[in-house]
Amino acid sequence: MDVLDHDSEHRFEMAFPRAIVAQKARGREETINEHLVKLLAFDVAPETRAVWRKELARHFRFLAALRVKPGASLIPARDWWAWLYADPFEHNEAGYTAGLIALNADDFTRNGRSVGAIAGQIRDFHTGMVQRLGRGEAGDDLIPA
Repeated sequence: MDVLDHDSEHRFEMAFPRAIVAQKARGREETINEHLVKLLAFDVAPETRAVWRKELARHFRFLAALRVKPGASLIPARDWWAWLYADPFEHNEAGYTAGLIALNADDFTRNGRSVGAIAGQIRDFHTGMVQRLGRGEAGDDLIPA
C-alpha cells in the first residue's frame, strides 16, 4: 500500500537525517508493540480492537513515509528491525512481552494464548513488517485482526 496524501495522489514522504529517523521510529516502538500485545493477548469488544488496529495503521503509514537525507532514500529493513524489534525484544522476548501484557492486565480480559506464543507472533509480525517498511509500504494487512 502506498502512503498517499488522502487529498491527492501525491506520496506522503518526509526525509530526515538517519539519526532523526531512528528517533522517530524508536519513539513509536513502545506504542506499536503495546498495541500488538493487546491485540494478541486480550479478549475485547470488536470496537476496541478496531481502535487499536486503526492506531497501529496510522503509526505504520507514518513510518512508511520516512526517508533518509540526502536523496530521500528508503530505510533498510535491518534498521527497522533494530529500532522496532531487536533493541526492545531480542534476547528477552518472553520477558518484554510479559511486561507489556502486565501493563494492561487490570483493564482487559486475558485470552488463553501463552506469553511464548504471543512473543512468537510478534516476532513473525515484525519479520513481515520490516520488509514492508524497507520498501516504503505500510503493510496494514499484517496487523492482527
